[in-house]
Amino acid sequence: MEHLVNNPAIEEGDGILIYFAGHGSSLPAPPDWFQSNATHNANVQVLCTYDHDTKSAQGRVSGISDRSFHALLDDLASSKGNNITVFLDCCFTPSRMKSDGLNRRVTRWTSTGKATPDDLYRDLWSGARGKHSPRSGFFTEDLPSHVLLAACPADGKAIEGKEGGKFTNSFLHIVSQLPLHNTPYPQLMECLRETLAGHQQAVCNGKYKHRNLFNGVPFDIDRRLSSATLSTATRLLKIDVGDIHGIVEGTEFSLHFHNRRNSHNSSIAFAVVSEVHATWCFARVKPQEARVPETCWAKVRRWNNCRPFRVHLKATLSSFLRMWKLGHTLPAKAGHSQSSLNGLNILKVKQPDLADISLNIGRQYVTVVQHKPVLSDDEKWTVKIEGKTGPEVIDDAARFNMHLVRKNLKSPLRNLVQMELYRLDPLSWSKSGVNYLRDGIATIPYEAGAIYQVLLRNRSKVDLWAYLAYMDPTKYSITMLYCPDSSDQIPPLPSQGFLEIGAGKQGSEALSFTISEHKHIQVGYLKLFLSSTPTNMNTLEHDPLPRWSTELDSDGITSSFSMIPIWDTELASIELINHPDGDS
Repeated sequence: MEHLVNNPAIEEGDGILIYFAGHGSSLPAPPDWFQSNATHNANVQVLCTYDHDTKSAQGRVSGISDRSFHALLDDLASSKGNNITVFLDCCFTPSRMKSDGLNRRVTRWTSTGKATPDDLYRDLWSGARGKHSPRSGFFTEDLPSHVLLAACPADGKAIEGKEGGKFTNSFLHIVSQLPLHNTPYPQLMECLRETLAGHQQAVCNGKYKHRNLFNGVPFDIDRRLSSATLSTATRLLKIDVGDIHGIVEGTEFSLHFHNRRNSHNSSIAFAVVSEVHATWCFARVKPQEARVPETCWAKVRRWNNCRPFRVHLKATLSSFLRMWKLGHTLPAKAGHSQSSLNGLNILKVKQPDLADISLNIGRQYVTVVQHKPVLSDDEKWTVKIEGKTGPEVIDDAARFNMHLVRKNLKSPLRNLVQMELYRLDPLSWSKSGVNYLRDGIATIPYEAGAIYQVLLRNRSKVDLWAYLAYMDPTKYSITMLYCPDSSDQIPPLPSQGFLEIGAGKQGSEALSFTISEHKHIQVGYLKLFLSSTPTNMNTLEHDPLPRWSTELDSDGITSSFSMIPIWDTELASIELINHPDGDS
């Protein structure tokens, strides 16, 4: 009830998976348990909890009966919808266990020797009282609340080996190879039965068993992939990312059939960029004979950044071994820089004054010293990052720094677009106070819960599309704060006009900032991307916060314009000052 039914974080229709791996059992049915009393020798199926068949203050623990289980799921479905999948790797009544010679030790069944039929009534979930149980137990054909994936039929056997349950292991093997976002349950079960190869017969029941797995809900858009179109005449691939995204000649992409997260999506070929434009590029498919569909999805596998990201490893006595192992994975000679997991060139340097970052790996966190931070008078500042390995932190820092410092060297919109930052009154959401941004830096006395608005003024002769990202150097994360929907084809920042980001305007919420506990100063960056044509800037996001805005329409992105597209950037530093004890 706490974790699922009354959890506000779970919305109606969300995909819910309930997984049970263990033993099942059965007990004689008490009077009036089933809808029909035609059979007096019927058994009740139960899931064996850890305390199954042990003594409690009220009696013996009979386990979780099918009747209680279905009542629990009815409560859940009425609150959160019927997109529920139940996975049972157990069996209940292996009636032929002795006759067919199966070893009891590898069968997921336990006898119930002490609990009685009366204990079944005593252990009933409150929502199941006053109801009858269907004769088929857990295996009702037209279950309205959930889809059941079971290791075997009601009278079958679930088998385990040294690696665990065969049903679970087969399932994990299959789902790692299927495009789950468009795989229906029947197709999944067919693959499972082939993998199990006669050891046991997997079962799928439920009114909605012909849906796609989890109704397709968990497989959201993977923003790291960009749409691509292949010209059959030239064999050139047009990919909807370009100069504004950091693409250069020689950037390499992997090509994929779809752009859904958590769904198997192996590469079908590769492509190398041969021509770069403002918001798109041309690439040549490798190998040339690869079969690539006319439309597919592309993901950067190597950025081809000319200047490698330089890392200095600073070992201590306690971290010497960890740093020694990391050092052996990083090249130390120019021209031999290594491509990171994010596709950026990394180089190890011996002197900290030559490095972008210095790094030390502790037992619980990675300490990073950022040398010569952008838009700051400090020579360096230090952050500690938990939950990530040294290579992961280096990859994140390299990607973060690339997007932070890159810009259009021609600067076609220099001094023509102004970014301003105002605090908002929490009741009226109107601007209060002065513009915090001066010469690209905003110094803000920190107050928890305070909200802000970004105002953009366009003094150029061009209508512009604006994309605003917040870049957090304490986590090396990039989050898109404002990313307009391009389907209406109306640029949100008109020539000689302005755009308000925040204050409840459509497409964005008011901005707020947080500061780490016990820190006096915390720095973040607002990075503004400007373009005369719409483009998908969500590819920049890294460890993004949830976004609920409308997806960009690919048709809008690729529309033709009479003018040559232009792009530019603006960068602002946000310095939060946390005054102790309320001092100002």
